[in-house]
Amino acid sequence: MVKFSNYLAAAYDKNRKYINKRTMQTGALAVALMLLFTGAYTGAPEEEVSTTAVEVQPTSTAGVFSAVSSMELTAGDSSLVYASADVTVVASTTDQVEPDLEDEYDEWADKVMAQVDDYLSIRSEASSDSEVIGKLRSGDVATLVDVFDGWYEIESGNAHGFVSADFCVTGIEAYELAMDVCDTYATTDVAGLRIRSEASEDSSILKVVSKGTKLTVNSDAEVVDGWVAVTSAGVSGYVKAEYVQVDMVTGEAITLEEEAEAKAAAEEAARQAKEAAAAAAAANQSIIDSADDVTLLAAIIQIEAGNEIYEGQVAVGSVVMNRVRSGSYANTISGVIFAKGQFATSRMSSVISKGPKASCIQAAYDALAGVDTTGGATHFRRAGSKDGLIIGNHVFY
Repeated sequence: MVKFSNYLAAAYDKNRKYINKRTMQTGALAVALMLLFTGAYTGAPEEEVSTTAVEVQPTSTAGVFSAVSSMELTAGDSSLVYASADVTVVASTTDQVEPDLEDEYDEWADKVMAQVDDYLSIRSEASSDSEVIGKLRSGDVATLVDVFDGWYEIESGNAHGFVSADFCVTGIEAYELAMDVCDTYATTDVAGLRIRSEASEDSSILKVVSKGTKLTVNSDAEVVDGWVAVTSAGVSGYVKAEYVQVDMVTGEAITLEEEAEAKAAAEEAARQAKEAAAAAAAANQSIIDSADDVTLLAAIIQIEAGNEIYEGQVAVGSVVMNRVRSGSYANTISGVIFAKGQFATSRMSSVISKGPKASCIQAAYDALAGVDTTGGATHFRRAGSKDGLIIGNHVFY
């Protein structure tokens, strides 16, 4: 009996990391009962006493805790006497967590998620009257530290406090919630991975992606063994599962101090971006203001018709000059070009700073000299959108 007990102890130590909490709890009672019955049905020619101590480690989370303090079995020729057996069982209460998990979900056994749309307050004590110290947001995952009456003590990120159990799920339910609310990505392990229209190597190739590309896993698509449904830049299809690493992206809780710091940082970044944009706009305007009429006209010709035939470049310059002379628009080249919603001027300063190309400068000189290839037109669009004189890819009217 002693050898058998020693064998059990050695086997437990060797495989301890593979044994979950419920297995240990149930095993303790099983060992106790086995030792009792073994002693009851094993006779001995001489009376002997065997004492076996079975130690069970208590669990740190809620559940069933069993301890067998000591056990003595005495066997005689004709009768058996049980000397002592002290077994203590503490049953779980209704607010304790007993996740019934499959082995593949063991890592979620002590995980907690808030089943809320926005966030759940993390408090300093297990009371709704205590101070709020952080937020467990939708998609954040916390580790369960302990269980109280209606409250979970959790750790997540830099936050350590208490959340109401009424708004949380744990274990396998937390995993299932994470699958619903958290993004899952498939990262490619090979170069030139093909995204196919269907889960078959015979289906058409929709796109080819490079190694290290993160593809969004499409959880709503049909599940096919050996394939992963993904979406990349609006293209949805399937990739071979063996060529990607699938990971779920979960978040961590945030303390109120971290939230305040993040808000302040965002406001500062927005302020700096606004100042930078204002400075860039001022610099661009300075470039534009320093340009003469020929440069301005050549720049807008390049922007609107830089790749057109020369006659089409002159035509754009003619439209500008026809407006200047018409009396219905601004009477300056700058005023016509920068009238709201008329010409594409966003790249004006860039074109001016680099210098318009030679053909556009020559077209500007011709238009300023009165050359008009449009017959007096004051508008132009892409050809095919309106009736008029077609020159190159534009129609003038």
